[in-house]
Amino acid sequence: MKSIRMCIVCRKRDYQKNLLRFQCKNGKIIKFSGEGRSFYICNECINSKKLIKLLSNRCNKHKIDIQKQINEIPFSILH
Repeated sequence: MKSIRMCIVCRKRDYQKNLLRFQCKNGKIIKFSGEGRSFYICNECINSKKLIKLLSNRCNKHKIDIQKQINEIPFSILH
């Protein structure tokens, strides 16, 4: 049986392999390292303004810092 997970932005449920998995560690958004809490984002929501607000609250960082971090995520991870 395949694992179903939910995007934190649009709350759409999808197979785990179709979603991007990240975590906040020391105030930075990183690809999931294998330990700690994580969250999933679908490809459609990666550029969402709502995502910036959610991650700002989750990582306790300013929205501008979050936007910079999202822009620095390698394209290969996103697609």
